[in-house]
Amino acid sequence: MAFFHTKDGTRLYYRTKGTGKPIVFIHGWSNSHEAFLLQEQHLCDDYHVVTYDLRGHGKSDKPQQGLSLRTFAKDLKELLEHLELEDALLVGWSMGTSVIFEYLRHFNQEHISKVCFVDMTPKLLNDKTWKLGLYHGSFTEKDNLTALTTIFEDWPSYAKTFIKATIPYLTEEQIEQLFHLKEDNLPHVMAAMWLSMSANDYRDVLPSITVPSLIIYGTKSTLYSEETAQYMAQHVTHSTLLPFEGCTHFLVGEQPHRFTEAIRDFATEESS
Repeated sequence: MAFFHTKDGTRLYYRTKGTGKPIVFIHGWSNSHEAFLLQEQHLCDDYHVVTYDLRGHGKSDKPQQGLSLRTFAKDLKELLEHLELEDALLVGWSMGTSVIFEYLRHFNQEHISKVCFVDMTPKLLNDKTWKLGLYHGSFTEKDNLTALTTIFEDWPSYAKTFIKATIPYLTEEQIEQLFHLKEDNLPHVMAAMWLSMSANDYRDVLPSITVPSLIIYGTKSTLYSEETAQYMAQHVTHSTLLPFEGCTHFLVGEQPHRFTEAIRDFATEESS
């Protein structure tokens, strides 16, 4: 097991496998590095694959401080520098995309050569002028306050409701099995990161991205619409839009081999 300490003393868990061009996978809210074990297994023969647990998640420390996307971006930079990685491809799924947005906002494109965004929006909360956020434009500030209250008050209940909304075809037994993988998450971490996601607006970051970008989305995603992905593609230079037909937000688990090959193809493409 490999760990490194960030500058504020937080211990983060990471894995590296293979040699070659670095690909760094960044998991989403309430998830862990284990979301990308299959990608690690199938890409490590040709690439230097890095997975890690964000602070507050998985095997990493669960501190009281530093629970913000800005700190997560700093952690990512410190990890890249700790491993002496250059020209990395960053792959962010869900909140992992927000971590990349935050990294780009503060560190431009330092240490990276390509980015991949998987089923996410640049602005979570919807309002009168923005309808491309969570739940296809229906999740508002009022809903957000209710969500935060429930996360603090009854994390298991909120987690199971969120799993059902995200992957609506699951049975109750399957929801319980998935929740078992998430029950170690602490409410204060989950609430803090939900608040950080909902407080940020990365629409201004999109036009500043000049490295090649792959935007993947599920056509059956209940969280974000096809129009959200199209908006991102329209505002990110040198971007490619890749729909996963029939997939939900859980597309990495639903079509893992296709996802792996999409990352391989993108990593292999020569930058223009």
